[in-house]
Amino acid sequence: MKLYAWLLTVAACGWMTQALVVNPNEVRWCVTSDKEKKKCMDLAKALGDLKSQYSLLCVQRDSPNECYETIKSHRADAVTLDGGDIYKAGEAPYLLRPLAGEDYGPAQGVCYYAVAVAKAGRVSDLSNLGGKKSCHTGVGKSAGWNLPIGKLLEKGILTWEGPSSGSVEKAVSNFFSSSCAPGSKELPFLDKASKAKLCGLCIGKGDNKCVKNAAEPYYDYGGAFRCLKEDAGDVAFVKHVTVNEDTTEAERAGYELLCGNGGRAPVSDFRRCHIAFVAAHAVVARSSDDIDQRKRSAILGLLNEAENYFGVNGTQKSKFELFSSSSYGGKNLLFKDSTQSLFRLPALFDHRSYLGSEYTSALASLSSARKKGKSPLRWCCISDGEKNKCDAWDLHKRELRCLGTHSMEKCIWMIKNGEADVMSLDGGQVYLAGKCGLIPVMAEYYDDDKVCSGQAAGVATGKYYAVAIVKKTNRDVSLKDLSGKSICHTGINRTAGWNIPIGQLVADGKIDSCNIEKGAARLFGPGCTPGSREASLCERCIGEEAAAVGSTGKHKCEFSSHERYFGYSGAFRCMVETGDVAFAKHTTVSENTDGANKEAWAKNLRSSDYELLCADGKRAPVSAYKTCHLAQAPSHAVVTRAALKTPVQEFLRDSQLKYGHSGMDREKFSLFSSERYQGKDLLFKDSAKCLVKVEADSYRDFLGAGYAKTMDGLNACAKSDLQEACEFDVCQIPRKYHSLQN
Repeated sequence: MKLYAWLLTVAACGWMTQALVVNPNEVRWCVTSDKEKKKCMDLAKALGDLKSQYSLLCVQRDSPNECYETIKSHRADAVTLDGGDIYKAGEAPYLLRPLAGEDYGPAQGVCYYAVAVAKAGRVSDLSNLGGKKSCHTGVGKSAGWNLPIGKLLEKGILTWEGPSSGSVEKAVSNFFSSSCAPGSKELPFLDKASKAKLCGLCIGKGDNKCVKNAAEPYYDYGGAFRCLKEDAGDVAFVKHVTVNEDTTEAERAGYELLCGNGGRAPVSDFRRCHIAFVAAHAVVARSSDDIDQRKRSAILGLLNEAENYFGVNGTQKSKFELFSSSSYGGKNLLFKDSTQSLFRLPALFDHRSYLGSEYTSALASLSSARKKGKSPLRWCCISDGEKNKCDAWDLHKRELRCLGTHSMEKCIWMIKNGEADVMSLDGGQVYLAGKCGLIPVMAEYYDDDKVCSGQAAGVATGKYYAVAIVKKTNRDVSLKDLSGKSICHTGINRTAGWNIPIGQLVADGKIDSCNIEKGAARLFGPGCTPGSREASLCERCIGEEAAAVGSTGKHKCEFSSHERYFGYSGAFRCMVETGDVAFAKHTTVSENTDGANKEAWAKNLRSSDYELLCADGKRAPVSAYKTCHLAQAPSHAVVTRAALKTPVQEFLRDSQLKYGHSGMDREKFSLFSSERYQGKDLLFKDSAKCLVKVEADSYRDFLGAGYAKTMDGLNACAKSDLQEACEFDVCQIPRKYHSLQN
């Protein structure tokens, strides 16, 4: 009996192993109709006949929602969705991400803008729409309903207490005096009076009044605009091309757009004045681990082959048409029939970055009531130490919530996409954050003078000096020749520890500007550069204390304080214990010697044992940093989205009054000390004396022309994944992204 049970177990395990072995070049596509499955199977056969390296399987489900679940549970791999479904599929619990979009050609473009149109001078602002008459393309449609209603809810112009108080549709019927919202009469949950108001402006005859099809003359984009044009309504919610399609050039002057952020604009100014942009349909897939990443590569590879063979200009188009559904008696099967080509998305893109914050915020407002009162700011932390210090900052979480990640890039991305609000960065990271649309709003100030006590006139800007530190006994090293030396950097893309010294080596022609990390690895000997992808630049890194995690080397070379050689003190420690040169800031030696740092590695160090390397090849005492340094560096700064500039500045101003060096509650919490949290420079540099308001209009003005130019040079050839993603415009796809494989 035991043998039989054992054999059954072995057989079961063998079956499970077989089930888990996934062909890396097999793609399982989710379809939602018999017609779509037939087209999918024909595509699979056409690829097979051409000996494609990819195999396509077709998995049928009854709805897009079932496809999300099937992909999430690894029973399918990909599906093409519209914007509303991309949003749902991207949210928990599915967490699917778009990886390729549809391009509809020059005439139609990749995306369109949802706009609110009114006759000139009739409506002053979105906030004045209460009691007006509205024209909609149809209930549940993106530009005509979901986005404008979501925007009105988001801004608090339209009030709704959430599903428990009744439907959104009922709230809309009470907001406008009358409407034409085709399809509302068919909503089973809506009361008769609400249906009458939402259908009041419609002009369909008999049973066709207010139906969600062309039998209602005010249905769809042209119909909603006709409703406005014929003075039935005061505002029409349509897409940006609708006005041009249905008016002459002379007539257009009689209409204007109501902007999502307030005010009005000519109808030609839709890129600035709109409710939201609506992205093209996109292919979505899982993205949670390395296996999913390999599968995503296979999906892009299959799409690349399919388009090359069967796309608009495909070499085998006579055998199969990828962007046509007429042979199957349907429309928009697998892809929209109007698709001209496909484009890939940057690796970091998720559903929120693809759809845009205007779109996702509007849709989120349709499913839950608007929160009342001021929301806490969400501070993004990149280490456990930062998170612990942040949590202690506001124990009751009334004004501040702390979010933990282990990546500076992830934090910037989260702030850009509205999933976090604020963080502190060094100058090089401020440059990157600026490329992602964030702005510096408060800067650290390091001098002991009257600025921090508020007694100094004028505007203060914090600066520090980037320096090269060596042991006095190590005579065989000079800035003139660092070849083969063991270099300790604060971290990849950090100002004093990487950008300034490496930028100078690039300018001197000693490192190739198009292969900076590889060039540094070739020039230097083994060292430690937290965050680097080059093995030799990570060789001397040591990770976290073994006792803390149970194994030596955990978090080795990670861009966070988990790596003990990370940051200014970490780079100095690296030089003390194993390296030749530490690139850090001018206060690093004094902060870690002569008893200033009580940690075991530093407690017996003397500042007199160290020197600075000067640009002319000479050396100087560590106190001579004003004449012996690499460059002056912009201070660390707090960054956020432009819309949060004032709330962040006010919060930090109030925090300094409580927890700054002279704060009334500094015994409870100290902004500029990391001692209690087992780290250095957590959230802010420990050497900061206060935070000062940034008056510069842009991140480049804050950094200064010289440093910004250095950063431009370092990023001229190879942009980081984050910068590529931040600079990617969903509505204007760069040519290189039409190649589906890198």
